[in-house]
Amino acid sequence: MKTSVHIKSLFNTISFIILFLGAGCEKDFEGDREAQALPETFAVVDSVRRDSNNLLVTTVTAYWWGESKTGFIEGYEVSTDNQQTWQFTKEQKGSFLLNLPLGVAKGELPIFIRAIDNIGQKDPTPARMVFPIKNSAPKIAFDFTSNKRPVKSFPVVKIAWTTTDVDGRNDIDRFDLYLNDATNGTYSIPGNTTDAIISDSVFTSSIRIEGIQTPGVFQPQCRVFTGSRTIPLSGLLNGIVYDAWNYFYLKAVDKTGNNSLIAKDSIWIKKPVSDLLIVNALSSSSSVVFNFYTNRFKNIGGNLAVFDTLIGISTQFTKDELYNDAVTQTRTFNLFNNIIWLTDDANTLATCQQNTTEFFNNGGRMFITAEISNEFPATSSVLSFTPVEALVVPPPGGNIRMNINELMTPHESGSGWPILKSTSIISNSRPFITFSGSSGLFSYDSLCRANLINQTTLGTTAWNGPANVLSMRKRVATGKADLIFCSLPLQRLNGNNNIDSLFRKALLEELEF
Repeated sequence: MKTSVHIKSLFNTISFIILFLGAGCEKDFEGDREAQALPETFAVVDSVRRDSNNLLVTTVTAYWWGESKTGFIEGYEVSTDNQQTWQFTKEQKGSFLLNLPLGVAKGELPIFIRAIDNIGQKDPTPARMVFPIKNSAPKIAFDFTSNKRPVKSFPVVKIAWTTTDVDGRNDIDRFDLYLNDATNGTYSIPGNTTDAIISDSVFTSSIRIEGIQTPGVFQPQCRVFTGSRTIPLSGLLNGIVYDAWNYFYLKAVDKTGNNSLIAKDSIWIKKPVSDLLIVNALSSSSSVVFNFYTNRFKNIGGNLAVFDTLIGISTQFTKDELYNDAVTQTRTFNLFNNIIWLTDDANTLATCQQNTTEFFNNGGRMFITAEISNEFPATSSVLSFTPVEALVVPPPGGNIRMNINELMTPHESGSGWPILKSTSIISNSRPFITFSGSSGLFSYDSLCRANLINQTTLGTTAWNGPANVLSMRKRVATGKADLIFCSLPLQRLNGNNNIDSLFRKALLEELEF
């Protein structure tokens, strides 16, 4: 028992000595930390002197270093907003954007730097560099990437551009535009005209220019619309010329009056010569097939003799004459009362489906001949505006075709629709089912069927399924046709030399072109 007491006393004594020594060591370490001198920061210069005609732009480069007499420098903190916020860096130089207040052309702006040592101490008296700054001039460039601009255009023209201003997007006051000649006057576009924001200093913008038409005559003035808007800006842009090159000159002006360099673009603007537009959306043998139709229309004469053309809806075209945005396409189609759409690529009808609602609502009428492949989806939405409820699906392993010297005949004899005969094998002869009844706005009629075959690896058999290939849509309110759709390439159906009879019936009698 005594021995245990002695051992316990000895243990307590040793524990006390260890705690005492430990406390003494901790104090010594704290004393060393407190004794380490605060770091100091130095700048290459404390201010930059420039005369008023040679000020720096708002992006500047600064250099600095720091010292710690008893430790070492871990890094630095930099402030460009008068010490409101700090950014850490290990570098000893940096480029900084100094922001002048909006509308302020020049001023002296400081950069503060403070060193941080290895134990986290910060220089309580940061180094300061003062820079004489002037507002940076903006930059502007036309954008030909997002805006697929054709070489030629009807008087619905879209131009797009990218603006860069290191002082920020809000520094732009306006864009000044003039057309062809400065004597036509400058048209100002709001500086906040924005399509997309790329960064704090970069954004894209666009406008649409539409020629003004008064009773059949296009005027030298244009309305200007920003982005995809359909309400124009106030005032008119002067100076457009038709059937000629037009040159656009554009500059950005910031809120201090700085001007960008002038950007220049050009486009040939053609004036419509008729109410009829023929769209060439053909991807193969384009010129030969297109000429077949246009020559037939010229021979028929009357309202078909004079027309305008638009080339390049198909993705295979490299010289498109239509913009790639919906609003500009819509407004282009609205220039006309009648449209004939020729295609061997049913996908091009997506443009038609999406961007002709206004055209039809304004009383427009359309004739479509579309060669449709056997693989095309039976209920594709691109056909939703046509009389087609669904395309006929070929049997498994089958391919619906039309042989040479086969006939396209009217459903009703005496209806006035001619009997046409094929002049070659038509590999893509896709019949369809016409909507039945009325949709409320429209009623539908099946007009003609074709004698078709089903071809398989085992041979050919007569096609006995639905064979309708020509249908019509009528507006219930007027009882008149506004759309006729054919799923056969009519240039291969003139074996009876009477294709003109079909065009007269469809275009002049039913659609009243």
